[in-house]
Amino acid sequence: MDFLRTNSFKVVGRLVSADMRTGNRKSDGAGYISGTATVVSNIEGADNTFEIRFYSGEKTADGKISKLYTSYSKLSDLVGKKIEVTGEIRENRFFSKTSNQMASAQQLSGHFVRGVTETATDEAVFEVGGFVVEELKERTNKDNEVYRYDIAIGQSNYKGDMMSKFVLHVNPVDRPIIEGVKGYHVGDTVRVNGKLNFIVKTVTSESKNEGGFGEPVVRTFTNKISNFFISGGSSVIKDATIGAYPSDVIRTLVSAYKAHDAEIEATAKASGESSVVEEEPKVTSRQASLL
Repeated sequence: MDFLRTNSFKVVGRLVSADMRTGNRKSDGAGYISGTATVVSNIEGADNTFEIRFYSGEKTADGKISKLYTSYSKLSDLVGKKIEVTGEIRENRFFSKTSNQMASAQQLSGHFVRGVTETATDEAVFEVGGFVVEELKERTNKDNEVYRYDIAIGQSNYKGDMMSKFVLHVNPVDRPIIEGVKGYHVGDTVRVNGKLNFIVKTVTSESKNEGGFGEPVVRTFTNKISNFFISGGSSVIKDATIGAYPSDVIRTLVSAYKAHDAEIEATAKASGESSVVEEEPKVTSRQASLL
């Protein structure tokens, strides 16, 4: 059964750096190229900075030099020029010793790159399809102000034995989008599209020497804000022939995801402690989360 796995992004902007390197895999000695390219897109008057990762083996299965390998090796030639990058969003799941819990980071994984004209309009868009893992919830700051809404979408891999979880966002000023996404419930198969909003802000703070003397301590730090803002979405997809996820498949994928988390945590802690096996969740519209 072919379940909904829509996952794509497109970024058009100026390539400002390309840090690529070649090497050989330890496992089999095969050549590869990998690295990160930074693209800046001016969208609605604001500069968005996208760090996009690339990887390709040197040769294809039939022994020919990979076209992607060749393309990535020439990325530095495009620095300073406008390009278009298409690819997919990937989840990097890891155990954070700082917070003592599992954490996740979403990365832009580039696939195709091409040069575009200087007059090409900068843009950064995405599309993701899968099943709802966590329903829409508010995110608040220290002043209890809502700065964003989050919804988590699960998506099966091609083998059907593991899933990725993508956390997508809604801008709190987009009331129609908020109301639309509120109609999605745990277990629903949906497809959403939106805009990438990756802003880098430099913040300077001053700490006065209260009760002391002399000049205050001035600190400057950089905030990277990465938003995957939803701007549209499908109705709930119920037809299995067009990709709907059955409840038994969702349970299997969620269980595999949890088991993999336990493995990552155990490896990170290197403690050999047994994991707590939780009961498989039932998919109902009354649940707010499967995880």
